[in-house]
Amino acid sequence: MFDSQDLQNPLSAAFGGETLPVTILTGFLGSGKSTFLNALFRDPDFQKTLVIVNEFGEIGLDHLLIERPEENIVLLEGGCLCCEVRGDLVQTLGDIHQRRSSGNLAEFNRIVIETTGLSNPVPIIQSILCDFELRAHYSLSKVITIVDSREIESQIAKFTEAIEQVAVADLLLVSKTDLPDHLPMDQLEAILRPINPGSPIVINHQGVLSNFNLNEFLQADTTTEHDAFMQWLERGESFILEHQHAHIPESGARSALHPIHGKGISLLSESNRVHTFSLRREGVITGNSFVVWLNLLTTMKGENILRLKAILNVEGMPVALHGTHTIIHEPIHMSEWPSSDHSSRFVVIANGPIQKQFERSLELLDFNVQTHNKVSLIDPDSYQNFLKLAESFSRV
Repeated sequence: MFDSQDLQNPLSAAFGGETLPVTILTGFLGSGKSTFLNALFRDPDFQKTLVIVNEFGEIGLDHLLIERPEENIVLLEGGCLCCEVRGDLVQTLGDIHQRRSSGNLAEFNRIVIETTGLSNPVPIIQSILCDFELRAHYSLSKVITIVDSREIESQIAKFTEAIEQVAVADLLLVSKTDLPDHLPMDQLEAILRPINPGSPIVINHQGVLSNFNLNEFLQADTTTEHDAFMQWLERGESFILEHQHAHIPESGARSALHPIHGKGISLLSESNRVHTFSLRREGVITGNSFVVWLNLLTTMKGENILRLKAILNVEGMPVALHGTHTIIHEPIHMSEWPSSDHSSRFVVIANGPIQKQFERSLELLDFNVQTHNKVSLIDPDSYQNFLKLAESFSRV
């Protein structure tokens, strides 16, 4: 849950000091994660890397395929990180911090978590972002997903985990393009973009990336991160606009002060599995209504949201928002608007058709809460808007 103070307390300021970056490497079975790691560790920029390998089953073997000294590999056995050993991951990261602080580990400056191919990476993200003690020592850097250019189409059609792995990726690395029967890039983009319209798609030839500097990508500073955020948002909006199958009719009631403009596309629409849409909302959003909206969104529709990225006009200032399911990264005040466009902009990848509900909720972001003698008060009209906002998330 968030309160209005969260908008002014970025995560880095809350704890002070530097945190150790953690990169999550995911991808379906056989996509080439171990091959990529071996190539990565031969790069001098990645020599000081600790890798945590998650393996499924009673006997772990995948870690034997990684060419690293034994002290630089931590093995988690017996289950998927999204279920049985998630608690072990939290404990392991805590132990790593203690051993690193006491000098009982070889020097390293980043951690890579390699998930099992059957893993949904979202609970791992949740562990790093939401565990209070871990947040003091670790920060989520990026999620990298290896995509098998020969199998990804069938994997997405059959497995929810494959969809999740693509949706949450900050970088999509396409493997096996040198093998027969691989899909060409235009077909791959047609498959991947409805699930992840904004992240870079890069050819990965046995760990060698095509015209892409991974180290710079992982070490981006605040300014670069803001630029990358806006590039993701703009790529998403452009893709949706160009590839929408049909115009999504606007709902009947529209606020004259705060019109909503929306476009959407569907993937595997026969089963209503993935719907990607973009929205723009004109006008200013009050800080209190933003916090209430965000809490209701994550509580009532969080499980439907594979990914959300948005820049919102909160009290006239741009606030960057990034979320996955019920996990919302710390909302960050940007120092200035990236352009003359001050509308609130959203790109949403959803499991199920929730666009109309999402639109209705944005129409109701006009109520305000005032504080009198340290007691929060809400006027009757604002309270009715709050009730309508809550109802909008439960309607079809």
